[in-house]
Amino acid sequence: MYQEEIFSNAMTDSKKDGYDALTKEIKGMEAFIERVFSKIFDSTSSVSERDFNVTSL
Repeated sequence: MYQEEIFSNAMTDSKKDGYDALTKEIKGMEAFIERVFSKIFDSTSSVSERDFNVTSL
């Protein structure tokens, strides 16, 4: 009985650690994608401003 409780606690801790690591990795990928999109949209808006003589909102 005691060994089952230790095993259960170890599995719970392992799952929580895995979830935390996955969450951290996803947040990092999300930040990277946001940076990429902001660079893309900033460059396209500046090109539009230059080519068509308009200002961005």
